[in-house]
Amino acid sequence: MKKIDKGDSPEWFETWKQNCKDTIGREAHYKKDFSSEDNDGKRRRQRLRNQLIEEQGYICCYCMKRISLDSSHIEHFWPKTFFPQIDLDYNNMFASCNGDGIIGIDGHCGHKKEDWWEKDMIPPTEAEIEKIFQYSVDGRIHSVPGRPAANIAQEMITQMGLNSFHLKRNRREAIENSEVFDEEEYSDQDIRDFIDYYANKDNGFYIPYCMAIVDCLKDCL
Repeated sequence: MKKIDKGDSPEWFETWKQNCKDTIGREAHYKKDFSSEDNDGKRRRQRLRNQLIEEQGYICCYCMKRISLDSSHIEHFWPKTFFPQIDLDYNNMFASCNGDGIIGIDGHCGHKKEDWWEKDMIPPTEAEIEKIFQYSVDGRIHSVPGRPAANIAQEMITQMGLNSFHLKRNRREAIENSEVFDEEEYSDQDIRDFIDYYANKDNGFYIPYCMAIVDCLKDCL
């Protein structure tokens, strides 16, 4: 996974929450108030999702697949079913892809995770998220042995379907199309430059599956 640097909650979103509280006399909630099916509710969700997608460099918060407004949804890392007190906390909301395949068979990410949670799971905003997972050239994601969070990392892989057929295939293709498989002999500094490129946004965009490529490049040093 890629660490997500959250910015400040959008001013319009915080203003809407305060206006809603002033109007209805209680804290607003996502399902009851924010995600109504009228045109205003749809526009609110799209506006917020656009903000999250841009913040994440146009990749899914879990699998790093390229996402757009039409191929994503608002994901609550701490499920709103169990944590209604933070269901409109901007820091608990991300943009997840809609997965591939059938959710119960080969789905992945937010729709696969649904309401699953464990108290020690690592949010995408923590630096540790880039340290507890490792990718191999076959496209698989692994928990890193020996780290304190190795067990929960493996559980997250399972519950989010991060080794689904589609993700393994897509990551493998991304790695194969990168410098990892080039026949050219790169210097260590060249490889470090490639790592820096994939680890950072380019004109606001991350390369899809960037951390899978980064891990494989590191193995070349």
